[in-house]
Amino acid sequence: MKTSLIIPFKNEKYYAALTIRTVYAYLSKQAIEFEIIAVDDSDDGTWDILQTLTHEYPNMILAKGVQPAGYGTALQVGFQLATGEIIIPFNGDLSDSLDDVMSYIHLIEKQGYSMVFGSRFMQGAKVENVTGLKNNISWLANKFLQLLFISPCSDITNSFKGYRKEVLQTLNPSAKGYHIGMELALKGMISQYRYTTIPISWTNRRYGRSKMSVLKVIPDYLLMAFKIRFSQRKNTL
Repeated sequence: MKTSLIIPFKNEKYYAALTIRTVYAYLSKQAIEFEIIAVDDSDDGTWDILQTLTHEYPNMILAKGVQPAGYGTALQVGFQLATGEIIIPFNGDLSDSLDDVMSYIHLIEKQGYSMVFGSRFMQGAKVENVTGLKNNISWLANKFLQLLFISPCSDITNSFKGYRKEVLQTLNPSAKGYHIGMELALKGMISQYRYTTIPISWTNRRYGRSKMSVLKVIPDYLLMAFKIRFSQRKNTL
């Protein structure tokens, strides 16, 4: 099965080349067919760097994001361009683990899962260089979502997940921001797609600042969660 790794970029001129080269070098050593889809919303020169890389890597697809710019809209551009049977969003700052990417691929391809979720909060997970406050807020938010949806998944908000392409084609995500990962997970669970959750490694960026502010995105997450939960309850009445 071919894998499409979708990497959104937003003003990542210090990471763009490093990320693409690291991903390509790693995946080229694996016995898999893959493509890299880079979706760029930058205004700092990241686009120019990515353009030069397309000449080096023939299985790299480069696309501009659409307006309104956002992590969710960038992923949706990538979903539309993806030709792989397995689709995995991957952070442009290398905070996600490529070893975990291979675990996702194995679980989908060899064990038949439709979705694989990575958790930063289960035994065996490794989280490095993250502030205690940010980690605690994320943990509390995910505990709340577990209770709200009676779900065994301990990290519903994490965007680093793997999907079969046909699953994404049925879920019709609408989120424009970071909460798209939560939206896809919740809709997929409600639709009863077979999934599993595994512990993952996550490392905070070495260069620059994260584009995501946990406190600022909380309203988006809550609104989406209650929208999906209300829709679920309405459909069961």
